Amino acid sequence: MAIGKNIFALAERLGYEFVDIKLLESALTHSSYTNELRAKGIRIESNELLEFLGDAVLQIVISEQLFD
Repeated sequence: MAIGKNIFALAERLGYEFVDIKLLESALTHSSYTNELRAKGIRIESNELLEFLGDAVLQIVISEQLFD
């Protein structure tokens, strides 16, 4: 699936040039939507991996603050 025009418009509006714009698309894609697309034979990554990474980083930061 090609990256939609809306992703490029969002990147332009944010004023940030993404090295890999597919990461932005992945970050904004919920797993339920990827399941719908897979049923149509389209593969796209969801935000679950990035969500897991973000949760892990937050856990480290909060744990450190609580420990101090």
